[in-house]
Amino acid sequence: MSFSSINFLFILLPVTLVLYYLVRSWKWRNLVLLAASLLFFAWGDFGHVPLLVGLVLLNYGIARWIGAYAARNQPKAAQRVMWLGVGLNILILWFSKYLGFSVGIFQQITGTQFEFIEPKRPLGISYFTFSSLSYLLDVYYGVEKAERNLLRFGNYIVMFPKLLQGPITRFGQVKAELQTAAFNYEEILDGVRRFIVGLAKKVIIADTIAAATKKILAVDMATIGADVAWFAVIAFTLQIYFDFSGYTDMAVGLGKMLGFRLPENFNYPYISRSITEFWRRWHMTLTAWFRTYLFIPLEFARKNVKHLRQQTNLFIVFLLTGLWHDASWNFIIWGGYFGIILVIEASGWGRKLKTLPRVLQHLYALLLIMVGWIFFRLINPADWGPFFGALVGAHGWSGVSNFRTLNIVFYVPLMIAAGFLSLPWLKQKVDALVERSTVGSILVDGLLLCLFALTVAYVLSNGYAAFMYGSF
Repeated sequence: MSFSSINFLFILLPVTLVLYYLVRSWKWRNLVLLAASLLFFAWGDFGHVPLLVGLVLLNYGIARWIGAYAARNQPKAAQRVMWLGVGLNILILWFSKYLGFSVGIFQQITGTQFEFIEPKRPLGISYFTFSSLSYLLDVYYGVEKAERNLLRFGNYIVMFPKLLQGPITRFGQVKAELQTAAFNYEEILDGVRRFIVGLAKKVIIADTIAAATKKILAVDMATIGADVAWFAVIAFTLQIYFDFSGYTDMAVGLGKMLGFRLPENFNYPYISRSITEFWRRWHMTLTAWFRTYLFIPLEFARKNVKHLRQQTNLFIVFLLTGLWHDASWNFIIWGGYFGIILVIEASGWGRKLKTLPRVLQHLYALLLIMVGWIFFRLINPADWGPFFGALVGAHGWSGVSNFRTLNIVFYVPLMIAAGFLSLPWLKQKVDALVERSTVGSILVDGLLLCLFALTVAYVLSNGYAAFMYGSF
């Protein structure tokens, strides 16, 4: 089930909210939320409901086991159990997501060929696995105590606002709300506003621009010129941002409607002035997860390495970041691409970059970001050469497949508007208007209601598309 589907908007969400706030006991609210979350998952992936429930029970039990050894002051036993839990989670993730990729590599290396049916990938497996891993590690290191209430822990893992695409949330970020009943009218309204904005970003902007990107990338790369190639890069750069940040807006908004403060995942990444800054603004919860649970431990484990320790660790982290996205060479190369740039910036270029005019810093970052999205979007490496050739004019300014034959000119106004909306200035103006006067607040809410109606009409007429990061 998608947040932008009619079934979710007009059946599951309103029914869940009504039941959630009709009951007074926080125990019953947790039960309503858990039931709604399992139904939400089952609607899109019924076959993997037992796996999801099994992971909840596994990590609940492992964490209690770690906590029991820690309470008896048996750190080595607790460590063994922690590694058992981490190993089982990674094994399940590997089997669900990376088994086919691993078998393909094995066949290439050995020259063997045998029939292999890859298992169907569970929805959101990377997200709830990382939430589980962070919980086990936090319990082991004493950051959190093992949760005794299975209902509360189950909601931490399967809570539907964040289940399929994050934001990747640590237990401590929602623990208080899972134990305390709270009804804040202003927070609920703010959540509704945030949800509507995210829905419009996804449906009206991302899905519309996606149609243009799809048209271009469906043709032979050798038939496009520089004009269409650059159009495709800019279009996908906007599409992926509005798709994923739109989901995050909806997730955070839903969290507020239910009394939770989920972590932010985006902070206007395209205003960055370096790739280091970009990764502090893009998919922030994933970056924070790798920094906390991989990069910092690597720094401590390799503290005696005298040369290029930080650079090596950065590169390892970003190779794994690429692999986290999907079991495909293009994502590994995409991660390595950003890893190399981050290594260069960490080796001194970052300091020199800050001495350049700000406009050059922005252009530098934006150009490298857009080039990176080419590796992300073009899954077949055989397309990279012709596409990069088109970007630099190897096929001329305009090719056989052009704006007229592809019928993509009318997407330009929306892309210009999307470019402005990817900057923080509009939100700053709207926030200032709301804070200044009640009339301004009413006006903004009225416009949001109109935007919601327009978005629903769009879904009814065109259907809805899956979120891009939902497959990860």
